[in-house]
Amino acid sequence: MKTLTESTMTPTSLGPRLDRTEWRTLGLFVVYVLSLSVVYAVGDVRLWLAWAIGAVILVALVMIAYNQSPPPE
Repeated sequence: MKTLTESTMTPTSLGPRLDRTEWRTLGLFVVYVLSLSVVYAVGDVRLWLAWAIGAVILVALVMIAYNQSPPPE
């Protein structure tokens, strides 16, 4: 029987770590939810429209940036 110090639980075995792209995606999600909550609280139709257009443009730009292939050598 293994003791507590001989356990196979190491920090790297606790689960997968997030890479840079996943952290950025998480940050984008947080900004999306926070901005949506502000727009919902204000409730102005023009603000809803501006938020929707901005969200679509931002997500499109992020997707383009993430999916660019590296330049040929």
